[in-house]
Amino acid sequence: MDCENLSFSEKLSSQRIVKAEIALGKTIVQKIISFSLYLLGVDRATIALQLSIPPGTIRSLVRSFNNKGLAALFDKRTKTLLPKVEPIPESSEPRIEEDTDYVKIIFGVGEQIINIPISNQSQKKIVLLTLLNSKILKRADVAKTLGLSEDRTIKLARKLTQNDATDIADQRQGQQMDFLYTPQIKAEIIQQFVIDIITKGRISGKQLSKNLEERCQIELSSRSILHHISKLGLRDIRSSLPNLLEDAKKKSSRS
Repeated sequence: MDCENLSFSEKLSSQRIVKAEIALGKTIVQKIISFSLYLLGVDRATIALQLSIPPGTIRSLVRSFNNKGLAALFDKRTKTLLPKVEPIPESSEPRIEEDTDYVKIIFGVGEQIINIPISNQSQKKIVLLTLLNSKILKRADVAKTLGLSEDRTIKLARKLTQNDATDIADQRQGQQMDFLYTPQIKAEIIQQFVIDIITKGRISGKQLSKNLEERCQIELSSRSILHHISKLGLRDIRSSLPNLLEDAKKKSSRS
């Protein structure tokens, strides 16, 4: 850089230095000016003379900048520190989790979550297959959540891409499920639901399935049980049922 072709204003320089010293402190501003003049080719003796500092200080400052970078601006004895740079959080792969109410798709950093009601079978299938087609979710995880083989899952994902959502719905599924779940079986599910709510205060698909197998020798999947509990509207009375039964019991004992 040819500094002879540059125009310098003493007035502007004084104004700018004052503002910088207010913001950064006089010592830091002096270090910045010293190093800038050094970079522009001014010899150390001249810099020291113009800024009224020892020549050895310029030598130390240059060495410090070369070794420490911007940290050379700050004195360890002061409280002035470099701005703290937050580490970039490691990204994590999206994953699928399930509870009694929802299928949860959890996305990496920030734990952003898509909640799909576990009873919404079509919605669940479409969302999961769409994310599979977008290479966001793994084939094995989607297949496990849908209760399908990986081969069948890939075929449905391809079908969704080529056609539309209506083409991947299993038209026989509802009929098969209703045929399997006879009124007698549904009655046992309701009874077990009430028993678990009263004795445990909560329900889970796995526990309902286990209790039904032990009490009635009926083998039903936890996912299907939860589907029918939602379909029968039993989810809506989980909180109110224990209180209503307790009130009814108190009234009965007083009469």
